[in-house]
Amino acid sequence: MSSLITVRRAKDEIKRLQYYVYLVENYEADTLEKFIIKEYAITNSMFEVTRNLNRRGLIIDGKPVEKEYVSSVITGKPYDELHRMPRSGYLKRTKHRRHK
Repeated sequence: MSSLITVRRAKDEIKRLQYYVYLVENYEADTLEKFIIKEYAITNSMFEVTRNLNRRGLIIDGKPVEKEYVSSVITGKPYDELHRMPRSGYLKRTKHRRHK
C-alpha cells in the first residue's frame, strides 16, 4: 500500500472485499448479460470475458461475441449490486479516455 491506513479503514476494506467475493460467488448468471458481468467481476478484463464467451461457443445473431458488446453490457445502466460495483471501477479507470 502506498498510503498509511488506520485499523478502522482496513477493517472496512476487508468487509467491502468480503462482500464483493460473496456477491460474485453467489451470483446467478442465468442470462448472457449476467454471465458477462460475473466474468468481468472475476477477471476485470473485457478481453478475457470476450475470449471466455467465444471459447464456450456463445454467439449473438450468428456471430461470435465482440468486445464492443461486452463493453456495452458493463457500461450499461446497472441493474443489480454486482453490476454496479465493477461498472463503477471500470468507469473510474477509463475516465481519462472518455473525457478527452
